[in-house]
Amino acid sequence: MRHLCKWSALGICMVLALLTLLLVLPGLLGIHPLLVQSGSMEPEYPVGSVIYVKSTEGASLAEGDVATFYLPDEETLVTHRIVRVDEEKEEIYTKGDANELEDGASTPFSMIVGTPILCIPNLGYLAGYLSSAAGKVGIILLVILVCLLSWMEGALIQEQKEAGSL
Repeated sequence: MRHLCKWSALGICMVLALLTLLLVLPGLLGIHPLLVQSGSMEPEYPVGSVIYVKSTEGASLAEGDVATFYLPDEETLVTHRIVRVDEEKEEIYTKGDANELEDGASTPFSMIVGTPILCIPNLGYLAGYLSSAAGKVGIILLVILVCLLSWMEGALIQEQKEAGSL
């Protein structure tokens, strides 16, 4: 029983560590994990994926590159392929791979966040859940469960010591 407690706690810790590694650590390294919420770039970036975006200067981008940028509302992020670069005006023109038409407006270099360097399909569904209120409660409950399992393991070890079987 104590081995079950030990390995269960270890498994939960490993899952939490992996999620931290995938969803938190990149942000500390200047790489932005973002959830793909529309199908405009499918099949390259499927809905429900997490893409990791590395900061990039607009002047270094070329036609055919994929860029993540803010829309004019300065809140919404979009990831689309560059169809034209106007270096004189310092703007890019973009289009989603799955869209028939080019985006309606150009994007100034100053609104560019970066370029995707990695995509992990379906991780976005889990990340979206974990960032919700229910997901945060779930994380807290998992941490409490690890503490309880560790306590139970310690209690079982102590009981075995007292019984003289350890």
